[in-house]
Amino acid sequence: MGYNFRGFRGVREGAIAQFLLSRRGFQRSSLRLGIGLGVGLLLSLLLNLLMIHRVSAAQTVILQFRDQRLSVPYGELATFAAQKTLSEPTQAFLTAAEIEPEAMHRWLTQAIALPNLDALPERQFIFLQVNKTVGDPLGSERLGDVETAFRRALRDDGTFSVLELLQQYPQPTVRLEVGRLEQAYTDVELVVNRLLPVLRTVQTLLPELVCDCTATLEATRLNVQPGEQAQTAAAGWIETAAAIAPAPHSPPIEPSSQTAALSGAITSTKTSLIANTDIFSDISASPKQAASAQAVPPLPDFANRRLVIALGPLRPSISIGELTTFAETGYLSPGWRSMLRVAKIAPDQFQEALNDSIKADAINLDEDLNSLLGEYALFKIGEVLQTPSNRANIQALRSTLVLSAAGDGQFTLLELLQRYPTSQIVLNGSRLIRLGQLVNRAPSTANGAIAFESWLLNLQASAAETICDCNTLASAQLVPEVAIAPEKVAEFLPANWQPVPAHREERGLIKIVWLAGTPYDMGYQHGTLLHDEIASIGERPLRIARLAGVGLGLGRLAKNRAFPELLEECRGMADAASDIGMDTDVCMMMSYADVFQEILGYTLPRELFWEGCNQFVATNAATKDGYLYHGSSVDNDKKPVDYVVYNPILFIRQPLEGLPHVFVTYPGVIWPNSGVNVAGISLGLDTAHAADITELSREGRSNVQIMGQILKTATSFAEAHSLMETQPRVRGNIIMITDGKSREAGVFEFTGRHLGVRPLQDNGVLYATNHFVLPEMFERQPLPIDLSSDRRFRRLGQLLEPDGISSRYGEIDPTVVAEILRDRTHPDTMEVSPFDLFDDDASPGGNGALRQAIFDPMRLKVWIAAGDPPVPQNPFRCFAVGQLLGFPDAAGCNAPSIP
Repeated sequence: MGYNFRGFRGVREGAIAQFLLSRRGFQRSSLRLGIGLGVGLLLSLLLNLLMIHRVSAAQTVILQFRDQRLSVPYGELATFAAQKTLSEPTQAFLTAAEIEPEAMHRWLTQAIALPNLDALPERQFIFLQVNKTVGDPLGSERLGDVETAFRRALRDDGTFSVLELLQQYPQPTVRLEVGRLEQAYTDVELVVNRLLPVLRTVQTLLPELVCDCTATLEATRLNVQPGEQAQTAAAGWIETAAAIAPAPHSPPIEPSSQTAALSGAITSTKTSLIANTDIFSDISASPKQAASAQAVPPLPDFANRRLVIALGPLRPSISIGELTTFAETGYLSPGWRSMLRVAKIAPDQFQEALNDSIKADAINLDEDLNSLLGEYALFKIGEVLQTPSNRANIQALRSTLVLSAAGDGQFTLLELLQRYPTSQIVLNGSRLIRLGQLVNRAPSTANGAIAFESWLLNLQASAAETICDCNTLASAQLVPEVAIAPEKVAEFLPANWQPVPAHREERGLIKIVWLAGTPYDMGYQHGTLLHDEIASIGERPLRIARLAGVGLGLGRLAKNRAFPELLEECRGMADAASDIGMDTDVCMMMSYADVFQEILGYTLPRELFWEGCNQFVATNAATKDGYLYHGSSVDNDKKPVDYVVYNPILFIRQPLEGLPHVFVTYPGVIWPNSGVNVAGISLGLDTAHAADITELSREGRSNVQIMGQILKTATSFAEAHSLMETQPRVRGNIIMITDGKSREAGVFEFTGRHLGVRPLQDNGVLYATNHFVLPEMFERQPLPIDLSSDRRFRRLGQLLEPDGISSRYGEIDPTVVAEILRDRTHPDTMEVSPFDLFDDDASPGGNGALRQAIFDPMRLKVWIAAGDPPVPQNPFRCFAVGQLLGFPDAAGCNAPSIP
């Protein structure tokens, strides 16, 4: 319950009036009376101040789910957090919203660390995401209130929870969108812990991301240094603007009325989009066909709209009508020509920039820009193009972009300005100066239009103080090359051996694909032989990968850190599968997948990444015959990823320069999760994370790419060990490597900056899940250890150690390895999880397996389990690598599968 601040102000004013009257009527009143009234006035003021303090925290929380609302006292939610009890009305509300109280309790109370809010340049983006769930009761963008709640919640321990934000919200009433609680927590956690750290790093790498130093590019037509241009142009523009630019014709719009007007404009835009294009009416039709079949929506009346150029304290403006005339005819007033001249932007360049077509599908835009990564892209555009109040930029831009692309599948910068849903549009002038340097640099599509993602990249680049300095970029860190001598390869191949020609076969669900030749050849073969399977990932994951790869420049980041041969392989795949949306940037995004998993998390489609995995090795006295066996499980948290589950691929890779090897993965991927080469080296990956961003390296390779190089070049455990130590890495992970010949093995626990190795134990067993065990690495991971990882690690110990409660020590062979991989027993309760539970967070076989493999690296055999979940219950099909490579007299499998 709040207090009436206005009422207390009336009490205070009444006391003052009464005091003045008494002074006139009773000038000779006793001093005691004057003192008494003075004390009364002081008490009134103190009570007023108390009132201000009391209304500075939320007292009422409006629970909202779609169009249903329920007001509850904040105290009830605080009690719920402490005792897990709710009133009957609140319970009924959650039941109607299909929200489990236990889940709501977790999302309300789980804390996120944010030790230094002011160090986050993108904190407004965090506030925007939180405001969708916690904020003004009417849903307005009152980001100042959200920021106040953050600062209060973070004050004591540098962490916040949704409950603390509700408690510290500086208004008497606050809204809580209960249907978005999980999404809000996930989005904010991703933004704070993953997305922002990498994007802060990306900001320092902008020249690298936007400069193509393999080609000669003209910085500007005026032949000046980019940094010098921005500096001198800014100074000159301020001087010229002061001389020629009047105040905007229309008065500034107050934030409150502006927000209301914008809300109505956006609603009108959406209605107009549906009414005029009908692109959402036929869900059975192809979105692109539906969008392209409609007429372009008519332009609104922009006669009274103005573009305001914000440059420091000055805000010269030009009418959209005058800008349209310039775009169509080239005529521009002398004053504005002077502005462009001082800014060192040629008028014809500016005219062309306004008219350049940008290719974008309306429906795809609407879907992609509603993702977290899409909203971040809109947030960045909003730093250049803004509403007068600098509120609701994301909504305004999204509706404008979608409407502009409707009908003809493209838009121009001029059309965006004409359709923008406010009477004033504010353009960041300093960014425009640098944006002028990038005109005509974006690559065009087949019909001459610029790709939307390339346009986004240029907007990113406009934030850089300098655009391209290829001399500086050329001095980037050099990393050791990886190669193997032909005579060394020959030691592991039969005399006169020839690669098996590229083709594919199927054994049940598992597809075997032979690749041979140069990296480009193997990429082209991959894209051709698995064309339809790559397409089955769906259009949206490929679009989102392109949005990040091109629009945010991350594809180039991957290219600059990839092994050169992988770039060639991606070029080959793109040439074979360009018709389904696969291009070099998308392929490079996928080839750098483990790095982007760490820094972008599930802001990218979950088809591209997963979380989990466990593996083990047993040899010598631990196995039935003394041979080394390596078991590996690729897992995912909570849900299966159908694209991975139903597209298991066994690649038989026969590089022109390197060791033939096989690895198990899925279509469109050119790196291994696990694999074995002809020298008897096997390996596998378990996901692990570094404690914080300080353990990440800005320079370095992808871990899975390093694994591919080990399979291609390493002939001993020592050589594999050397590669792991000498190749720089960006992120942390856990990789197990074995040598079947020497019966050596090790678990490599590492971050981007530190590495340790757990060697094979004296008893011949070694195992790993998703956490570091080495003392020197233990503190370099998030603590406490994930409960699922700890349980699975302990369960593997129970199964593998000689004194384990369920020990299989001394009897391990491929069949027993399969039984261990299928084990679903909780290490504490010894209960077996049911088969219909995908992820039990406790056992090797119940941890959400997507695919499992067994390796006998000495005898070059592989067993793969794939199919409907639970995946481990499917037969482990056997593959003899020597036979697959066409080695004469190669030993085959004793049986087709392990049932």
